[in-house]
Amino acid sequence: MRRMAIAAGALIVLINTSCGGNGGWPTEQDIVNSAEATLRSVAGDWEGTGTVANGIRLDFRLVEGANGQLSGTGTMKENSTASALPFTVSGSFQRPMLTLAFEGMVYESRQVKGVAQGAYTTTGGSRRT
Repeated sequence: MRRMAIAAGALIVLINTSCGGNGGWPTEQDIVNSAEATLRSVAGDWEGTGTVANGIRLDFRLVEGANGQLSGTGTMKENSTASALPFTVSGSFQRPMLTLAFEGMVYESRQVKGVAQGAYTTTGGSRRT
């Protein structure tokens, strides 16, 4: 979902910024500028999958506040269950470090919490946790 939006957005930016010259091809600076714009924010739709026995899918939306504070809501769906359950996300983004905490999730009838932390430095794929 987010992967396609990022790729399409980067392509449009690259095409629009390079149509006037360079034979219609993006310059190195066009590509750098596009990647920089994408990495500037982590706000938006995210998805994650887990490879546990039941299989898990997380879908959530992050909102950036002041000073890199993050908040959001989402749903967690086990492959073996009929419905998705809501959860909340909080964290921070001090580029490049992204830290997320997930609360309110239920896995196999038990409350669980999760934390993810890492450097958000690439646009080569999708925003996956």
